[in-house]
Amino acid sequence: MNHTIDPDTTAVIYRPILIRAGIALIFGIATFFIQEPNAAVVNYGTAIFFLFSGSAMWEYLRRDPVPAKMRSPLSMIAAIWMLAALTLVGVQLGDLSPTVTWITIAAALGLSGLAELWASTWRKSFAPARDHLIAGVAALVVTALFIGMDLDYHRIFGITGTYALIVGVLFAITGIGYWLDTRKAVKEHGYKPPRP
Repeated sequence: MNHTIDPDTTAVIYRPILIRAGIALIFGIATFFIQEPNAAVVNYGTAIFFLFSGSAMWEYLRRDPVPAKMRSPLSMIAAIWMLAALTLVGVQLGDLSPTVTWITIAAALGLSGLAELWASTWRKSFAPARDHLIAGVAALVVTALFIGMDLDYHRIFGITGTYALIVGVLFAITGIGYWLDTRKAVKEHGYKPPRP
């Protein structure tokens, strides 16, 4: 648990963090169990992951504790993921090659990773921004893997799923910690959290 963050922040921010974590974990686990994905599974599955992740990011960035200037990189991340989702649907409908799929995913993760690093520069004034540093680095490492490997749909899905699992675990730990901090403040200090 993190005792340096005030309950007004933890009470408002833990839900969207846990939503992002849940989406990432569900997708990551799915990529682990689907061993022979075809084009439709990879394109539509990853599009759904990006779509829901973008929605979760939007829910997160509009919360009051998030610094106003930090909302710019977070808005960019949400927009990049939404655009990637639409592009992947187009890739599937156009029956394009796996190369177009991995380029789309790599571009989305690379650009969003840079934006997450930008968002992490607010970590001294807004502690939850620390997690964006790790998420950004993970996205850039995965982007490098995409560029450096010979990829088929199995590898594309597996690498994207690995990123999702890393991010899912990271934000699940953070979200649960903030939830426990909020719960402790309610029980021990009579704190009344704001309505979500």
